[in-house]
Amino acid sequence: MHVIKLPDKKTFERVGVSGTIFPTKELTGKTEFLLIETKLGHKTTIIENECDFSYYILEGNGCFIIDGTKEECNPGDLVIVPAGKPFKYIGELRMLLNVTPPFKPEQEVVVEG
Repeated sequence: MHVIKLPDKKTFERVGVSGTIFPTKELTGKTEFLLIETKLGHKTTIIENECDFSYYILEGNGCFIIDGTKEECNPGDLVIVPAGKPFKYIGELRMLLNVTPPFKPEQEVVVEG
């Protein structure tokens, strides 16, 4: 099957963010997609050492702080966070997140928070 439906239940909830991982492993092991929702933003600044994160803003508005630079974001914007850059986001946001390669918790470092 190539059309992947959003699962009914959230996959995780932590540091002010909830997310649902689309089940894509049977089709590709090279990337993964998540629906990310937050009322206030990511409560910590992190560095993801292996993955590039691409956030497509579906609803809401806020800002991303990436490697010390603050940028506003709104629906329709695409935000790219290259691997190795410290980042966090603030605001009420609903986003589609593409993670390449797929995320592994041991790759993430909390810098602040």
